[in-house]
Amino acid sequence: MNQTINYFEKNGYVVLKDALTREQCDSYTQHMFNLHSQGKLVNDDQCPLSDAVYGDPLFDELLQNFAKPIGDSVGRTLLPTYTYARIYRPGEILKRHKDRPACEISATLTLGFKANKVWPIFFDEEKEIAVDLQIGELAVYKGCEILHWRPPFKGEWHVQVFLHYVDANGPHKNHAKDGRPTFGIQKGTNVVPEKPTEKSMFDIVQAKVQEIKEKPKAQENVKQLNTKVYYDAIIIPSEDDHLPGYYCIDGRNMPQLMFTPQECEKIIGLTRDVYPVSASVGGTLEASKIARSIRSADIYNIDYEEDTKWIYDKILGAVKFANSTYFDYEIAGLRHGLQLIYYSSDQAIKGHYDWHVDAGNGEVATRKISFTAQLSEPNSYQGGELIINNYTHEVKGTKERGSMHMFPGYMPHTVTSVTSGERYALVVWVHGSRRFR
Repeated sequence: MNQTINYFEKNGYVVLKDALTREQCDSYTQHMFNLHSQGKLVNDDQCPLSDAVYGDPLFDELLQNFAKPIGDSVGRTLLPTYTYARIYRPGEILKRHKDRPACEISATLTLGFKANKVWPIFFDEEKEIAVDLQIGELAVYKGCEILHWRPPFKGEWHVQVFLHYVDANGPHKNHAKDGRPTFGIQKGTNVVPEKPTEKSMFDIVQAKVQEIKEKPKAQENVKQLNTKVYYDAIIIPSEDDHLPGYYCIDGRNMPQLMFTPQECEKIIGLTRDVYPVSASVGGTLEASKIARSIRSADIYNIDYEEDTKWIYDKILGAVKFANSTYFDYEIAGLRHGLQLIYYSSDQAIKGHYDWHVDAGNGEVATRKISFTAQLSEPNSYQGGELIINNYTHEVKGTKERGSMHMFPGYMPHTVTSVTSGERYALVVWVHGSRRFR
């Protein structure tokens, strides 16, 4: 069993890159807007803000062309059923759902969008895996088995087409063509569609099909850890009999290193164009899962980019000072981006995080310093207390806006339930080899 088939069987979905060229996607996107201008798109109950079309002749021919290459990639013989394409509009939500039998094996293909960030699709109720499909990429998934959904759309428009199939050797094979006498027509009609006028586009598609026969490798959709080192450690000898614990930068201790209120607002503002993921528990990427009874929060990832470099610089300046004057650890730097954590009282299970430690086996073993910055106004929420078990003595972190909290990665800590309002905090871990040094 090759890598793609194995990944699909294990996870219920797989991503195939370069399914279509950018030129093909642009052509299909324009076709959707042409249909819209001609009044041939409709609204549906599932996505009422958007415009959609069922069984369009152009898309149904694409459906047939891709049956074999997609089937080869997931180890199935596929029978095409129908297509459904949408122009998603601002604020649209794709609720958590599973599909009907005619969608036993489905593919969702990104054709184009106008947005600052890619709109993720989520798979797997337990792990809530966010998949970013670039233009021309498609995700194949077990439509009747795996929950899938999308959060509110934050762009101007997004064009997506769904290609639905059934397994020729499975229990739903009688759903071929979705009960229609031929492709390219609505259900319940016998009108034979006219031949597509954009035939040259299909010639390109057929050529692309030959390329896809190489069975593209699976993309696991987990960003690789950023191994850039942003911090050059400065080591100052200290007393060996002192074990460092909780350390705070606030209005009484080095206030010039804190985030200003304006900077806090600027960081929170980054959430406007970024899609969050549900916070997980488990420590390692392989073991992580969603368990809101233990941890109920959303995470906005902030990568190291030109417009976010100032945040990294400020954090690492504070870490450099704290390590030089207090922790005295041998540290190397950051292995990943920052996490903007959002706790809300409006969540089904109020925002919180039970007692836990940040260090452990696997890729988290080198976490030496846990860092948290308080971004919200203290009077904007109730609860949400950061409490650290500082060698059997529980310390409650200050809620002062812009304050920074640091402690060893092995030290137990918790965030109590946010009983009203919402709390934003910035979190990252400082890594280093040779534990306890």
